[in-house]
Amino acid sequence: MLQATKANVVTDFHKSTLEVRQMELDYYLMVFDKLSTIAALLAGFASSALMVGTPRSSNPYMVTMFLLSTGSALGSNLLVVIVSTMCVMWGPGHALRGEDASYVDRAVFILDTTKTSMEKFFTFGLICYFTSAILVVWLLFDTRGSSTISAVFLLMILWLYCKVLKIDRNLRPGKMVSGQIKHNRINNVGHLLGDASSTLQGNSMSTSFANRI
Repeated sequence: MLQATKANVVTDFHKSTLEVRQMELDYYLMVFDKLSTIAALLAGFASSALMVGTPRSSNPYMVTMFLLSTGSALGSNLLVVIVSTMCVMWGPGHALRGEDASYVDRAVFILDTTKTSMEKFFTFGLICYFTSAILVVWLLFDTRGSSTISAVFLLMILWLYCKVLKIDRNLRPGKMVSGQIKHNRINNVGHLLGDASSTLQGNSMSTSFANRI
């Protein structure tokens, strides 16, 4: 009875540590889902902008800048969509079907590093999109209309930048805390219960390890 109770305490602790990591995993999946949704929308706008016909009398340098900014916006946002979709598809599977708890830690680490890079690509794509929107106005409209629309765009970009800084300053914690339990000796419950295959499908499982704790 005592042996089974002690074994249950250890395995419950192991399960609780994984539940903490599951909360982190759900957070990263939510971030990738939102990034991919907005990036897909911006990529659709950028692909439509590439089909806009420019007058032959337009400044060739401005046309080149327009094509570069639009192509960069499309490429960056497509990259965010594809990588985010891959992370949402394969990240939980890596954590769920891995042999031991180290697979969960590795999945969270990969999602964390990928999230940082995808946020940079998303910001770059957003800047390129706004640049493309301003340039296409100067290619298609007269000076007065282009100046008015450009001023509105610049004001919106400035307002958006201030809002992002305010939200980031108020919500981002000064120090990030990881959900990983340091020095956790229980890496594989299967090995702990005497199953050499670590799959918990054998017939040699035992709680005798509780005699040593």
